[in-house]
Amino acid sequence: MAHIKINLPLIGVLLSLLWTAGCSPAAPTSTPTLDLNPLRTEVAATVFAQVTRDLALTPTITPVPSATATSLPTATPGITASPEPSAAATLSSGTPQAATANRDQWVSQSIEDDTVFTPGQAFTMTWHVKNVGTSTWTAAYLLRFFSGNTFGAPKEIAIGQVVPPGGEIDLKVNMKAPAIPGSYLTDWVLSDQNRANFKDPVYLKIKVAVPGTATAAAK
Repeated sequence: MAHIKINLPLIGVLLSLLWTAGCSPAAPTSTPTLDLNPLRTEVAATVFAQVTRDLALTPTITPVPSATATSLPTATPGITASPEPSAAATLSSGTPQAATANRDQWVSQSIEDDTVFTPGQAFTMTWHVKNVGTSTWTAAYLLRFFSGNTFGAPKEIAIGQVVPPGGEIDLKVNMKAPAIPGSYLTDWVLSDQNRANFKDPVYLKIKVAVPGTATAAAK
């Protein structure tokens, strides 16, 4: 009986231990820790390679140098071409005269403008003019052809007489109508003995027509 008593406490201790072990929560299973270092290294290498490739493909921007302002060369003054004067603009040539020294004024003429002549018909043209300047015209003054058609007349004719200021003179010129039908113009101008032209021309316009249609009024 003593032997049984001794074993009962021992059995109780063993049962207590078993119960405690059964009631204790199971120890958590340890989760293995993932080593991320190799993955980080691989990702970093991939990103670095991509960046390097992108930089290699990106064109290098070369800075454009700023334009340096260059001063324009200063123009050297030159001679400006003047338009050629027309016959109506000026008739002066040779030695200049005072503004009112040599002036003439048309008074009348023997043949009216637009008179019709037959081809080659001869006539005498007379311009009656007045000296409205301040100088006296000498016999050496000239009536000179200026432009148009000469109608067969000499290009210079001496007036042959003295004309004081306020005096008048008939300027007679022997002419001949052109041979080809059409309209024609002749311009003449007075000048002094040095061939300095007056500024007041005289002129005549005529028409030339075939025989049978002409109504010449030559005098």
